[in-house]
Amino acid sequence: MFFSRKAIKSRLNFTPSLMQIINKSKNDYFAADLRPGNKLITNSIIEAFPILSPFKIIINFLRSRLLFSNILLDSSFSNIFLKKDKDKYNLFFKRGDLLKKLRQRNFKVFKFLLSKKTILPIFKTFYPGNGADYHYFGSIPFGKKKKLSVNNNCQLNSNKNIYIVDGSIFDFKTNKYPLGIVIANSRRVGKILSR
Repeated sequence: MFFSRKAIKSRLNFTPSLMQIINKSKNDYFAADLRPGNKLITNSIIEAFPILSPFKIIINFLRSRLLFSNILLDSSFSNIFLKKDKDKYNLFFKRGDLLKKLRQRNFKVFKFLLSKKTILPIFKTFYPGNGADYHYFGSIPFGKKKKLSVNNNCQLNSNKNIYIVDGSIFDFKTNKYPLGIVIANSRRVGKILSR
């Protein structure tokens, strides 16, 4: 979360992306998806930190100056994986300091925004925990011939009764932040299933 020098006017109740910053280094590829503050976000802050409830009026008053960033890391940093145990898959988390990586990337974004005189010299990094911390891309590839991959109709190759329509079928590096593509593909697969 950053503090904008100027108020950001938005009448939308959801969280649209305002700007994206992409670091294209091959060794450190990431994107920052910046969104203006709104009631949905400020309510989420208070839900995550109930101790802030008495300050809800102040937080909502300042929300037009709040700029929130989702740091989108390369899929190689994914800390979540599935492992087959007998006939079922279990979800596991890799050990590693993902919070440190997120803080480092967030600090780079902070320095960039500060150099452009967009924000005040204050920011806060919030890590919601394993499973909620990462926009997963490329973990179940599209058009490959592996068990954990999908065909052209987004059917899981190892089980044709399962359709995958989230961002995991797209390669983050190729598509940057394919939210529009994910939505369009979900509608396409929905039409296929409704036939």
